[in-house]
Amino acid sequence: MTALDAAELVLGLRNAGVRCWVMGGWGIDALLRRETRPHHDLDLLVRVEDLPAANAWLRGEGFERRYAWEENQPVRIAKQVYDTAFVDGHEDGREVDVHAVEVDVHTQVRLATTDPWDLPADTLTGVGVINGRRVNCVTRAAQVMMHRGYDLPQKHRDDLSLLDGS
Repeated sequence: MTALDAAELVLGLRNAGVRCWVMGGWGIDALLRRETRPHHDLDLLVRVEDLPAANAWLRGEGFERRYAWEENQPVRIAKQVYDTAFVDGHEDGREVDVHAVEVDVHTQVRLATTDPWDLPADTLTGVGVINGRRVNCVTRAAQVMMHRGYDLPQKHRDDLSLLDGS
């Protein structure tokens, strides 16, 4: 997943009316405003109510469902069922890893999964840059929180070290 690919995917989704925030490796690089390592996918948070638009746009771009994560909690929107934690892939090798979130009237952000957990209040206020384009991304605090509770691969530990040093 090149920087150009990531930036164009975010722009395409945004133009399709999908509210999304970059997280994971590209999210950290967006906050740092530079590419620090190669990335195999683009991790995104998407509002639950935007799943139909995201699904339609991704299908229109040639992406297909690769798998749903174990924590996936399907939701029904307008008589159709949508996954809330999944990976879609393209035949050219690009992958998008999507996790849906619910946002309440108090702007509390919660993962819409079988193990929902609350994210920091400012989670969706991050702004970063990928390939010279401004993108919405999760905040530094959210990145740190989302990298807790499991055994981190070395590249993720390195990512967090870069974030701490910026």
